[in-house]
Amino acid sequence: MIATDARVYLTRGSIVAIAAIFFMMGVLVSAYGPLLENLARRFDVSLAVAGGVLSAHFAGALLGVLVSMRLLQHVSSRPFVIGSLGLLALGCVGVAVAPSWATFLGGVIVIGVGFGALDIGCNQLVAHSEGTGRTALLNALNGTFGMGAVAGPILVSAFGRTHLVLLYGGAAAVAVALLPLVAGISGRLPFTHGSTTSRSGALLVIFMVAFALYVGIETGTGGWMPSHLESTGLQSVLAATLTSGFWLALAVGRLLIAFVPPRVPESAIVTGAAAAATIALLIAFNPVAAPFAYIAVGLAIAPIFPTAIVWLAKLKPGDARATSWLFPASMVGGAIIPGAIGAVIARFGIAWTPLVLAATAAACLASFSLARARSIVGKG
Repeated sequence: MIATDARVYLTRGSIVAIAAIFFMMGVLVSAYGPLLENLARRFDVSLAVAGGVLSAHFAGALLGVLVSMRLLQHVSSRPFVIGSLGLLALGCVGVAVAPSWATFLGGVIVIGVGFGALDIGCNQLVAHSEGTGRTALLNALNGTFGMGAVAGPILVSAFGRTHLVLLYGGAAAVAVALLPLVAGISGRLPFTHGSTTSRSGALLVIFMVAFALYVGIETGTGGWMPSHLESTGLQSVLAATLTSGFWLALAVGRLLIAFVPPRVPESAIVTGAAAAATIALLIAFNPVAAPFAYIAVGLAIAPIFPTAIVWLAKLKPGDARATSWLFPASMVGGAIIPGAIGAVIARFGIAWTPLVLAATAAACLASFSLARARSIVGKG
């Protein structure tokens, strides 16, 4: 059963605070890619090893999500968000003053833990809050994340390559400044307790695999496209700018989804987006077309994450546990797939990046298509 006090209330001020949190998260996750070349030189490691920062971030995020899945059942929303923000600030301070590659990765892992906790916490709190318009609000907030991801590479190209202390110290200061603004969050998430059928369990597993692959596409593209574009002859500043274009397309696409007629099913939006991303990544293998194709990828994958959450929520209404499992799945994808791409790059060369990403997108499309087929059968 659901506890009678298990309700989440968000004031306008707290929604603004959550939007700022999403924006800052977007800045942090998108900054890694443009920083790879600089990190390799600064800490005297190879580019493939420097790419491990993406896996370190998402390994920490996975830990943050898994711990949060338990905490959110017992801790009120407000202290949960405050603690998660504090962890994010602590990790940023550690990265800013890191004297070695090992300590830098340690700080990134702490950032990841806070990132993962805020990711599942803020998404779930909005999705299960009282009031109408939650679907539109969730898409808009994820669009704010995308806008932060646009700003990340720009900040790196402007001063972050040589002033890591300023970049990450500033992020820590913003996290601390947001602490008083989350006071408008109250209540806690509702959780139901009951049996799960084998059919619904299998459907959830398919969604989890699809989400892992999706995040691999998003982080893998944003993380490796700067280095791939530089390998085709583009200057680093232009490559960073184009990476911002990718994240901008991601953000704009999530805002544009509001204009899609409500009669279009979420399953059609998600599978169509995954198919378009696969085609665009195949086109990116052509060095001339790559800059435009990568931006098209951002636009294509934009609606997948928030829309698929709504899709599963409609398939399993009233059970916050179902959608909560999508977040550790996404962190697994972020931890494993970018590292796998790095291994392929180290073995065959960076020119293979678009094809590896295209294969990931095709697998994502296959997973969501299977979920769509099973959900149709389940209704029949």
